[in-house]
Amino acid sequence: MGAYLDKPVTEKESESGQGNGLTFGATCMQGWRVKQEDAHNCIIELNGDWSMFAVYDGHGGDEVSKYTAMKFPDFLKEREFWASDDLVPTLQQIFVDFDDVLRSDDVMKELKRMAKESEDVPDREDDCDNSSDECDRIQTIEESAMPLEEILSRFYRQGYVIGRNLSKGKPSAEKGCCNNEEQECGEDKCPKGKRQSRSPTQEPAKRAKTEGNDGEGDTVIPAVDANESTDSVSQVKEAPTEPSVVSNTNNSSNDDDHSADDHKNIEGNGQTPPIIKTKQKKVPVNADKKADDGIADICEDDESEDDSDFNEAEEEAEDEECEDEEENESDEDGDEVAIPGGLETPGEDSGTTACVCLMNKERIVVANAGDSRAVLCRGGTAIDLSMDHKPEDDIEKTRIINAGGFVNEDGRVNGGLNLSRAFGDHSYKKNADLPLRDQMITALPDVKIETLQPSDEFLVIACDGIWNSLNSQQVVDFIRDRLKQGKSCVDISSELCDHCLAPTTAGDGTGCDNMTVIITTITH
Repeated sequence: MGAYLDKPVTEKESESGQGNGLTFGATCMQGWRVKQEDAHNCIIELNGDWSMFAVYDGHGGDEVSKYTAMKFPDFLKEREFWASDDLVPTLQQIFVDFDDVLRSDDVMKELKRMAKESEDVPDREDDCDNSSDECDRIQTIEESAMPLEEILSRFYRQGYVIGRNLSKGKPSAEKGCCNNEEQECGEDKCPKGKRQSRSPTQEPAKRAKTEGNDGEGDTVIPAVDANESTDSVSQVKEAPTEPSVVSNTNNSSNDDDHSADDHKNIEGNGQTPPIIKTKQKKVPVNADKKADDGIADICEDDESEDDSDFNEAEEEAEDEECEDEEENESDEDGDEVAIPGGLETPGEDSGTTACVCLMNKERIVVANAGDSRAVLCRGGTAIDLSMDHKPEDDIEKTRIINAGGFVNEDGRVNGGLNLSRAFGDHSYKKNADLPLRDQMITALPDVKIETLQPSDEFLVIACDGIWNSLNSQQVVDFIRDRLKQGKSCVDISSELCDHCLAPTTAGDGTGCDNMTVIITTITH
């Protein structure tokens, strides 16, 4: 998700429908990203008078977001959430259980199949023999936006030696939250609710800001429109008004929770993934290099290969001795940094946010894990129905540390992911002593229940590709003004994507992400 195209893909996938007193329009656009990794659901009749609208913002690949869009609605129906007397713990357990399903053998195989199908770059071993230049170009594009740790991890997986203290290297200075027209403004001048643009896996992150928050390849990959239904309106009786309810999420375990060792795919002790040491024949390098300056500690050669007294046997012996010294130093220092993820495996090193909105005529229930967002327009005022989850938040950081991880100064879990809640990402969920909901990255959602009022006009759900460009109130104003002009939800959602799209990638990344937005108007 870090690389950009030479020009944005502005073709859009849109859908619309109505029923149950609701009218919706949804649009997703790939934009500047090499790949579209978003997915969504718009289901008017999920069950009876209940409707479902959801946005899934994938990272590390599109397989988890697409799989979630295909399977999660049925998973919700199987659990009959509507029959629960207490929706908060019910939905939280449903999220955790679905995340547990994602690591099962059958689903992991399916995710791998989906990931292979969606690959839009040639396999470097099989397909690149006659197009090495193009493959190098693609790889360069991919690596250009990666943090140092991720680039080093690629070498690491290929058997190269990686030096110590990777986490001590500081990335480039963080850029402001402004777009190209606001290069002068600093972080404190950003509109409240607007977030800085950051990729989940490959760029520094900042705390997401919200307002009015009571709780908290070059080809187009179409988003999955799963289980869409736009049947007739279902009449229901008015229910007694109930106050807004917000879940008070904590890290306590549950008897029904799944520990990390409940499934054979999950192993480890919750610490950062172990470093696998590999021996590599040393290649003569510039002796002026210092050990801490490069990717690997460098053993200085006292003699060059063109020395008339060069003795290959002696040189190999010196190399082996130097390697032994390196290993001893490594064991003594004990400060090597494990790069999370290991080999890139779908579901292990990929994941998705989930902002799920369930509506009937009386209330809206929002279950959210990650930094996608749901906002309600009430009489023209933006009401945030979800909170963005970031690793530097106190409650998130505490859970991450308790699970054996850390949050670096750039707000990344173990120097990798800048999200703290998501489906998938099971390489971060390997502490065998903790239930699945208490792992470094958790799928446990915050749940908010809002009673509908006569002044409620519409609901908007979007990924951070929208919220990085506009804050909650700005999005509400944008939509409301156009609804007054008689424009449809689907047309407005398309306009919103175009409005948020950056003209170039020369800025701080704002407007360069995938974009997905769902607008749903409410008829009372």
